[in-house]
Amino acid sequence: MQKQQSLSSNRQFLCLEVIKTLQIIISASDLDEVITLDHRKILQIPGMPTVVAGIFQWSGELLWLIDIGYLMGCNPLLSTGYSQQNVRVVKVKFRDGYLGILAQKVGSLISVEAKNISMTKPQKSNSLVEKFLKGTCTNSEGKKMMILDIEAIILELESA
Repeated sequence: MQKQQSLSSNRQFLCLEVIKTLQIIISASDLDEVITLDHRKILQIPGMPTVVAGIFQWSGELLWLIDIGYLMGCNPLLSTGYSQQNVRVVKVKFRDGYLGILAQKVGSLISVEAKNISMTKPQKSNSLVEKFLKGTCTNSEGKKMMILDIEAIILELESA
């Protein structure tokens, strides 16, 4: 019985590499699936902000694809000269729909003890990265990791 209680105090996160120097994690409760997609199949929409990489039809629905790296102040992932054929899309749940987040690499699921999670947003930060964080946590190796805030991304897109 005690073992079951300790397991329930852990939370699952998916590791993403936005760019080589920026890694974030997404709560498993926000995830739907991870898709490997030929970047040439992304339909770009003229007049949309650069953060919207385009749309893609997946399982009978149109999935809006967001370049999270660009949103956080990095170069667009699919900029001229993009060298990989495939891109990783993390399909996340939000409100009553789904959103695709582009990532350079998708890592593994990790388990983090609840006591090592801080859901405190940075206060009065001018950093574009911190603007889209829900909090931070420390993994089992003692490395601090940043937790992505899907709702903050949606709010930013709605205001654009």
